[in-house]
Amino acid sequence: MNTPSSRTTFQAKLATTLNDPAAIQAALAEVQLPQPLADWLGRLRLLKGLPFNYLVPDENMLPPESVRFFYLDLNWVDALLDGAFSIGRNLTVTENAPTNNLDSAVKTAVEQHAGKSASSIRAQGLGRSAPEVTLQVVSGFLLRSSVVSTYRGIGANVFPLGGTPEDESIQLLPILRFEPLGPNSDTLLCLVDGDAFRVDIHEAPEHLHYGIDKYEFDATTKKVTATKMIHTFTRSALPSPLPPRREQITLSGTTTPLDLSNTFRSSSPRVLKLAALASQIATLNNVSDIDSAEMGFEMTEGVGMVSFKKEIS
Repeated sequence: MNTPSSRTTFQAKLATTLNDPAAIQAALAEVQLPQPLADWLGRLRLLKGLPFNYLVPDENMLPPESVRFFYLDLNWVDALLDGAFSIGRNLTVTENAPTNNLDSAVKTAVEQHAGKSASSIRAQGLGRSAPEVTLQVVSGFLLRSSVVSTYRGIGANVFPLGGTPEDESIQLLPILRFEPLGPNSDTLLCLVDGDAFRVDIHEAPEHLHYGIDKYEFDATTKKVTATKMIHTFTRSALPSPLPPRREQITLSGTTTPLDLSNTFRSSSPRVLKLAALASQIATLNNVSDIDSAEMGFEMTEGVGMVSFKKEIS
């Protein structure tokens, strides 16, 4: 049975604890944020659910067929999360009010939970493990184009300074969010963890296809002019027999233009005669024939891509 004296002592200890954020942290030991709340805060960190005029206050800042690159103001994001927590806050003018001290005590843990959830939202949708992120710098871009609404398969690769394909080591920045801002929206938002230096926006990877580098058709003469840059290679025997072919392919590292003008059907000048094409490629490389793998390597075209790079003054 509690006596008035014990209750008074307990109330005094409680008041002392609530007057000191460090004491609150010691009493809580470890803050466990409910996962639904962590996910909601994570989505807020990725600007999900925010009115678009909070991001672009005037349409002239993002006209049709334009792209705009930016840094996310993390102080603004912190203020956004603080506003979300203000719903259950007992507002007071007292600086060391218990609610303020409680906010200070749990703020670090809450930010960690929200940051972890923010990094895993896109990864979970793709069936992947969450990437390692710091969220110290968040950059990205807004793309407004008819391509966004009519071509849903576009993707992006984002590189930091010193980690682009032109450098010795390639480094891809983790993408936190990459999606249109609505089912029929022509605007796409991308957020990445880190400072974006180069952004490659490309077609869907599954759109790899056979292709040539140049094609012209003269409707008057019915003549085709076409060329393709071919990788040259050599074959050498392997020390042990490996079916079905007992040769090793070594690329020379150079490409040679091949005239394909005579490999199109006369009756259908946009259709290649693959047997004739394969024979020309084999002749160029001084071999009797080529197999399907070599043919695919020579003729496959990469997907279309547009690259943006930050100017360094």
